[in-house]
Amino acid sequence: MRHVPGILLAAAAAASTAYAGAMVTTGAGYIPVVKNLVKACEQEAGGKITESYGGNIGQMLAQVSSGGGVNVVITDRTTLERLKTPVKFSVMQPLGSTPLMLIWRKGVELQGPEALAGSSIKRIAHPDARAAVYGRAAAEWVSSRPEAFRNTVKPRLMQVSGVPQVVSYVVRGEVDAGFANYQAAMANKDKLGGMMALESGFAPIEMTAAVVAGAERNPGVAGLLKCLQGERARAVLQKAGIR
Repeated sequence: MRHVPGILLAAAAAASTAYAGAMVTTGAGYIPVVKNLVKACEQEAGGKITESYGGNIGQMLAQVSSGGGVNVVITDRTTLERLKTPVKFSVMQPLGSTPLMLIWRKGVELQGPEALAGSSIKRIAHPDARAAVYGRAAAEWVSSRPEAFRNTVKPRLMQVSGVPQVVSYVVRGEVDAGFANYQAAMANKDKLGGMMALESGFAPIEMTAAVVAGAERNPGVAGLLKCLQGERARAVLQKAGIR
């Protein structure tokens, strides 16, 4: 077998990386908006954008750290900064901010968020507070409320995996209310009793396109980032409540 010098192998690997396309991941609650961004940007980014989904953002980052080719993570910046992950990022491109949505089942009437402490509310679902952005925001929001409210509401909280599970429980009437994102709430508005946006009481949910360190010179990644700054992507983000 002919020996190939290590420097040539390194050069070949670098060349391969340089001409690879973008591979994107996100947490379960943001799959619809990321799919729409991919559709909007694929032609402009100069080639196919590969997608990789499967769980909440904590689970997806664990997959990124074990390899597989993901080079762009689209999610909330605060979560990326707080999660303990070996994945390093070289670029954090802002996409906009989005509210936390309070949703409730049909048959329930909530005039304001304080009504969660009312006697008619028995169970409230929220995503995993350690690994999902809206779970973290929900936990922070509850903790920011007055003591009497916290003492009443905390025993009613039920943690589930992610936003899709929250919405499913609320739609089926298995819980009275829940915390979700804007897009999931709007996509199911006809199946819900109602919804409201919560804008404060938690660290801002600032969406970002984070580039895995080493992929910043990848032409496919650069093309995707450029597209995400354009009008086509902006229309997708605004429709998903990201402004």
